[in-house]
Amino acid sequence: MSNREREGLIWILASSAGFSFIPTIVKLIYAHSTFEPMDLAVWRFLLAVPLMWLLIQIRDRGRTKVDSRSVSVRSSLLMGVLFAFAALAAFFALQRLPGSTYVVLFFTYPAMVVLLSLILGEKTGPRALLAMAMALVGVALTVPDFANVDASDLIGIGLALFNALIVAVYYLMARRALAGVEDVSRASTYIMFGTLLILSLLVPLRGLQFPQNTETVFGLVAVASLGTVLPVFAVNLAIQRIGPARASLASTIEPVMAMIVAMALLGEIIVGLQWLGAALIVGSVIILQLRPRGKVNLNLAHEAG
Repeated sequence: MSNREREGLIWILASSAGFSFIPTIVKLIYAHSTFEPMDLAVWRFLLAVPLMWLLIQIRDRGRTKVDSRSVSVRSSLLMGVLFAFAALAAFFALQRLPGSTYVVLFFTYPAMVVLLSLILGEKTGPRALLAMAMALVGVALTVPDFANVDASDLIGIGLALFNALIVAVYYLMARRALAGVEDVSRASTYIMFGTLLILSLLVPLRGLQFPQNTETVFGLVAVASLGTVLPVFAVNLAIQRIGPARASLASTIEPVMAMIVAMALLGEIIVGLQWLGAALIVGSVIILQLRPRGKVNLNLAHEAG
């Protein structure tokens, strides 16, 4: 594994760790407030954007300025628009579906990334397909409550799948938009700012609730920092280094992390079948990183799509 691949894997693990907190934190916010999905989505980026700009200013203080000329503001803002629809779909879906059901439906997006990559003419190796199959089975086992989903809630199911499709398209767009970009943190900030712009346009139509207790405030700060700034920045770096398909498949470690977070914060009991699913997911990530001995990697970006 090259240094660039290793960096990409570390960044996607960091991104997955951040995103894994979202289902639990969102459920806690809903439990302690009268927030609607729109309120949660707006506050998430209303806090995340200035936080990201602050981090950039701290980073640039007392050091040589990073070349930001390669950052395409237009492409970043467009990706932010996609992210806005993904965020809204996620929060509306979580309002209608159990968190575990949402996770299973959402994590069809790595398969969508691989499928879209094939449609675009990119090669996908057998190891990537095997890893994808192991990951999908692992996700299904990790959240066994999926079998109890209310099939009548087609809107929630549709929103979760729509969210997965948007994220898949985002991964493919990010690969092209971030190619050669040195200042990924600034590009990530433009992406989040584009998301905030779209969400802000909807505020006059339905208003915006303010947090009324400390639990909600802490939850919003956690969603903005752990669930937005860290993972958005990290996933963009990962996509830039190892490509969208490989990054999306490696991100299937997220349900395992989400399971551990739910166990720690909500006291959920983890059964043996879930640990088996977790092992399959971890195994899929390991398989994805293996390469036959003696084979020089001349086409890293296309190895997994």
